[in-house]
Amino acid sequence: MAAPADTTIQNLNGTWVLNKTLSTDTDALLALQGIGWLTRKAIGVATITLAVTQHVEPNADDPSNAPITKINIEQTATGGIKSTESRTTDWRVREHKDRTFGKCAAQSRLVRGQKGADGKIRPVFEVQTEPKEEKIQRFLRGEITVDGEEDPEGFLVDDVQEKDGVTYPEGEGLWLQSFVRSEEAPWSAEQIWGFETINGQRYHSRRLVVATQEGKYLFGRLVYDFQG
Repeated sequence: MAAPADTTIQNLNGTWVLNKTLSTDTDALLALQGIGWLTRKAIGVATITLAVTQHVEPNADDPSNAPITKINIEQTATGGIKSTESRTTDWRVREHKDRTFGKCAAQSRLVRGQKGADGKIRPVFEVQTEPKEEKIQRFLRGEITVDGEEDPEGFLVDDVQEKDGVTYPEGEGLWLQSFVRSEEAPWSAEQIWGFETINGQRYHSRRLVVATQEGKYLFGRLVYDFQG
């Protein structure tokens, strides 16, 4: 099911199911992260469901306890395999232990967009992935597709509601930038979350680049159906 207009980066609450038809095949991405063949095949045939709760709360890690957006995700794969993750959007590095990816250091923040020379508004952020190649930034910003072709659609730009005392950066629209670095293997994963029009319908998407310390990297796009 396509995402309704009131689901935005300010409101991801609900149940989301990975649409494998519209998403990139994740096998090569997982292999680059050192995930074994059996686990990759199990993930490949499983239905992946995300139960997302999003709220604003005082940031206990900030001296002023300024309001901060927090996103909690409970992921369930077919067969009852579960994992949880939390995104606190203050760009502080936090350690996380994942049953699939092991020990990782993760950080997240909300970013805004600006209008480019072509008149389109795209997210503006500092890419964390090494190597610092322009192609990586262009993909994460929605300028090109997974295959490197020009993307005529890119991300949708939603209005931002000033509420709950959260201070947003200057700009237009709103996206989430996530960067995860494995502490047990030589890889990183960077994502930009937003919404895109695909086959004429609105979907929540996450553009992803997985890279190794040797400089190899792969692009992916995860697309989710909204289940309510």
